[in-house]
Amino acid sequence: MIRKLAKYYHTIKYLKPQQIFWRVIRRFSKVNLDAVSGLTRRLQQQPFQLLQLYPQSMFKNHRFIFLNQSERTKQWNDSALPKLWLYNLHYFDDLNSHNADARLDAHCKMIDRWIDQNPAPLGNGWEPYPLSLRIVNWVKWLLRHQQMQHDQLTLSRSQSLALQAHVLCQTLEKHLLGNHLFANAKALLFVGLFLKGPAADRWLVIALKILNHEIDEQILSDGGNFELSPMYHAIMLGDLLDLVNIITAYQHADCKSLSNKCLMLLPKMFRWLAAMSHPDSKIALFNDAAFTIAPTLAQLSDYATALGIDAPPALDSFLHLADTGYIRANRDAAAVFLDVAKVGADYIPGHAHADTLSFEQSLFG
Repeated sequence: MIRKLAKYYHTIKYLKPQQIFWRVIRRFSKVNLDAVSGLTRRLQQQPFQLLQLYPQSMFKNHRFIFLNQSERTKQWNDSALPKLWLYNLHYFDDLNSHNADARLDAHCKMIDRWIDQNPAPLGNGWEPYPLSLRIVNWVKWLLRHQQMQHDQLTLSRSQSLALQAHVLCQTLEKHLLGNHLFANAKALLFVGLFLKGPAADRWLVIALKILNHEIDEQILSDGGNFELSPMYHAIMLGDLLDLVNIITAYQHADCKSLSNKCLMLLPKMFRWLAAMSHPDSKIALFNDAAFTIAPTLAQLSDYATALGIDAPPALDSFLHLADTGYIRANRDAAAVFLDVAKVGADYIPGHAHADTLSFEQSLFG
């Protein structure tokens, strides 16, 4: 009993009070599913730049590949499949992946099947993180296919988006914080700009408050993400480019300062990712990191160029990223990366791995 109490104490003492408060609130709160009314499509002022950064994950005969695992399924919540794999199924990354336009008809059917077979708030797809990623993917997809904006099916998709945002707004992951809360707020900003009306305005206010705070919290002075994972840093770098992209498209006055903040941070974030990428452009695998999950440095650089943002600067031969705790050194044909970092943010160590004082080295590229 004493050992169990000690475990709880040594876990809870690192958490922020708000994490404990919101965990209790979540335990007893219920989601309000009242219909969201009075929403229309907001008019864009400039085109939204669409780059297909992710590999194809949806194939014929209901086959999907996530996390290097290929499965055939027609079920959204198949208990025989791993939960993380099912989360990926609900993300809908394939809508904006390589050669996605060739699968337009299949994507339309998949979206409508999701709406029909996933009543709120049941199943993996209504959990806040997959909900957030799907909202962003659906908005990007709808922006790319403007010719469908008067189609009755597109109206039902917009109505589903509104319901998803309504549920997300009530289930923000304030008990976790970190990249999850950031993803929640990014989704609310996307749908708050895509749709127009009182509810959308409220989502936008909530999103801006969270994003401004979390960007200050999560991006350290050396440009790195505070969870100390090169993969999650690359994801967040793509997130900031997305924010600049959609704010530029809609020219919403209330979002201008957030866009300016992102633009100021992007050069440092690119420098950090360049420092933590091997000569073959693949990231160093420190903490929670894997290949093909996040866009590469080259893909993100292309995205920045499409937005009119300058490419990342050249690197010094020796670079100590003091705030995140990594060192990169180049000499002749060798590049070495050293992890002298903390585990991560004390209150959210979920992406930490036991790799302190480990290193990676590249030779001859």
